[in-house]
Amino acid sequence: MAEIKRATVYIYLAEGPVPAGLLSINCDGRYTTSEFIYGNLYLERPDAISVDPVQLPLPPVGRSEVIQTPADFSVFNGIRDASPDKWGRYLLDKKYPTLGLDEFDYIASAGHDRVGALAFGESPHSGVGIWDTQKFVNREPGYFDLAQIQRAVDSVENPDDPDFQRFLEYKPSLGGARPKATVQWDSRLCLAKFSLNSDAYNVSQAEYAAMLLADRCGIDVPRVYLTNALGRQVFIVERFDRQVVGVDGLRRTPFHSALTMTGSHESDYMRHSYLDIVTAISRFSSQPAKDREELFRRLVFNVFCNNNDDHMRNHGFLYVGEGAWNLSQAYDIVPFPQSGEVYHQALHFGDLGREASIVNLRSGAPTFGLNQAEANNVIDGVREGIRNWEDFFLEHGAAEEDVTRLGRSFRQL
Repeated sequence: MAEIKRATVYIYLAEGPVPAGLLSINCDGRYTTSEFIYGNLYLERPDAISVDPVQLPLPPVGRSEVIQTPADFSVFNGIRDASPDKWGRYLLDKKYPTLGLDEFDYIASAGHDRVGALAFGESPHSGVGIWDTQKFVNREPGYFDLAQIQRAVDSVENPDDPDFQRFLEYKPSLGGARPKATVQWDSRLCLAKFSLNSDAYNVSQAEYAAMLLADRCGIDVPRVYLTNALGRQVFIVERFDRQVVGVDGLRRTPFHSALTMTGSHESDYMRHSYLDIVTAISRFSSQPAKDREELFRRLVFNVFCNNNDDHMRNHGFLYVGEGAWNLSQAYDIVPFPQSGEVYHQALHFGDLGREASIVNLRSGAPTFGLNQAEANNVIDGVREGIRNWEDFFLEHGAAEEDVTRLGRSFRQL
């Protein structure tokens, strides 16, 4: 039976969380739809930022109207970005195992560490809260240490375990499929990604080394670290949507995935392309030429290391002011050991579609605003950067058996 649930959408500006508008979700299973309307007082603010630049652009002051989700969209993309993905939803299902959570529950029940600058509350006057499936409650942000989180991750198949139950109360809310949580590290707010008992190789170390290798190839990456918890390695990456300000302050930077910035539907993944992201860069970036070349460099690196999980949610944009959204730093670069002979990326990018080849890279270069000489310069630079990647990985803590396993990922093309 359909049920309409409502929340005030807040957005963190310089002064803190500000009510931006009202979200209504008609929760009806596969037929779920949403509505949103900006508050007129919010629109009067000179620093107002759109909740979703494509599906929810800011209307003129005094002309706010109810906006419906496009056909086949249950929730606006920009709001869905603030919702947990596979890992976070798994935890919420474990926390409320008998309720059958709907889209509103997933969005509003997530904790304070959700990506970007959106939050939710009962009303424009209530402030930010956390939905407990019945009402919004106040809850202060909290951070666990790495050992506590690793113990909880190791106990995911035993939801009654005390460590896992404490972790559920923390309400991790970030996207992606692998276990992760926000932690304080090196005086920064960071994202920690944990190992699973089922991992065939040391994924944490592989992502750490791959990100450092991407940096050597000229790609813009955040600070990364590798540490240990309970005898397992943990990959830690600085959150580029959070900055520690002063002694106890925290500034949130608005962030949206490329899925949102292109207005794409998640189910159309077979039609998604790098051209869609380039179009969004041309439309929203304050430095389009730089961002287009940066995106091409990331694509080239993905091809060389077989990071084939480069889908629309694994590219993002950060708000930089004056209505501009620039390409965020790179994230989720993980080499994938290939068993077959055919290599493909998640997104189309050239005349040969998704084929991960130099020929296809060169054919797609004009899409990124690059001529053949410029494209070849990027390709040659990345090729040189990944040369002797085996030694690089070993120098950064990889086991020899993992380097052997990853040998089907890195290619000298």
